[in-house]
Amino acid sequence: MHTMRQLIVKQLDYDLTPVAGLALVGHHQKALQAVFARLDATHPIKGGVANGDVLRSYLGLLTQGKSDFDAIENYRGDAFFKTALGIGLLPSSPTLRQRMDAKAGALFEFVPAMIETLLARKQPDYGVLPCGWSPLDADTFAMDNGQTARCNKAVCRCAICSLSHRTFIPRVLRSGLYETEDEFKTAA
Repeated sequence: MHTMRQLIVKQLDYDLTPVAGLALVGHHQKALQAVFARLDATHPIKGGVANGDVLRSYLGLLTQGKSDFDAIENYRGDAFFKTALGIGLLPSSPTLRQRMDAKAGALFEFVPAMIETLLARKQPDYGVLPCGWSPLDADTFAMDNGQTARCNKAVCRCAICSLSHRTFIPRVLRSGLYETEDEFKTAA
């Protein structure tokens, strides 16, 4: 019969954190300083939490699989969370909720620049298929509200429709596969 080894429990003079992986997230966010600065300059706040800090905080939650705004309250006294993500002032859950509700569309417009900045640093090789196409793994459960009363693409300004129209279609056209947007839509 094996005897269990005695565990020694003692108080350390420093705090441990279960979210040490945020240091890596913060490392990549440092490359986005110019985008965050442009975001704060484009959408300034007279007093309180900067929009860049709101977005950094929410990204910190999302990278841990937490999408609930109230989850930010668990990090109010956590200096590591703020330091790792470069957050100047941590928003409260009401501030995070209100700002994301009011400014999500405006903040979402900076996401393509963030993605491009991160990918440009690493220059990933996606490979090219023999036919000249690049492989793409896409979520097959994308909901198209285009033919419903909820979304009229001719006048829609929702984040999904506007992002796909402003970023995806121009990139396809720049790739040289199609000459015009109509040619792309006909082939799709």
